[in-house]
Amino acid sequence: MEKNYLEILHACKLDASTPIPNDNIYFVIQNKCIGSTGNFVSLVGLPKAGKSTFISAIIAAGISKKEIFGMNILTYENKYRIALFDTEQSNIDFQNKAKQIKRLSKQADIYKNLDVYTVTEHSANTIMHLIKIYLENTPTCAVLVVDGILDLIDNMNDEKQSKYLTKFLRVMAKKFDVLIITVLHLGKKDKTSIGHIGSSSDRYAQSTLEIEKTKEGTFKMSAKMLRSASDFEPIELAWSDDNKSYIHLNP
Repeated sequence: MEKNYLEILHACKLDASTPIPNDNIYFVIQNKCIGSTGNFVSLVGLPKAGKSTFISAIIAAGISKKEIFGMNILTYENKYRIALFDTEQSNIDFQNKAKQIKRLSKQADIYKNLDVYTVTEHSANTIMHLIKIYLENTPTCAVLVVDGILDLIDNMNDEKQSKYLTKFLRVMAKKFDVLIITVLHLGKKDKTSIGHIGSSSDRYAQSTLEIEKTKEGTFKMSAKMLRSASDFEPIELAWSDDNKSYIHLNP
């Protein structure tokens, strides 16, 4: 047992004279690093605040390899697939999301580099196992989106479960060299990340981005916490009847 701990200790030792390999940067907003390999990013907001709209835009940026609303998902020769695990939406709602991704990406086949799984009916433990199995069998995955993270935990106010879940996300991201993007609700009363899982997510996420619906009916995303970059200008979207899609108000 002592020998095993000694091996772990040696593996954890850092030497400043040893060059640190460059992390892949996967998620960029206005040329600023929002998410890189081995980390997770949290998108938070009240229900119906526009989280799904921004998730659709992020996925569309990844599969089109083009900037959308000031956001880029960078992919690489051996890391180019995007995965979405949807835990909340019905099949009808998801079909609408798929149409939105197709409009934004302008891709005829959005599933060429996109894997989508609807896991609404499964337990938290099962969903976590499915994510692990997917990553084990898809080494080309660059970014994995979980919409939403509350369905990966049985009790959002359980501190032990919350720490375990954030640890799971960090371990999966590091082990499989991916960026994980999660979606989490805010509490309606104080607009803080909900439950112990919210506190744990805020503590360990590389970036926390807040999404809100304005009084004018637009959707706005701003930086709540960034560890690897300075703040970016908020991204505000409005629906255009002419374009039948959302437009960027402050490009």
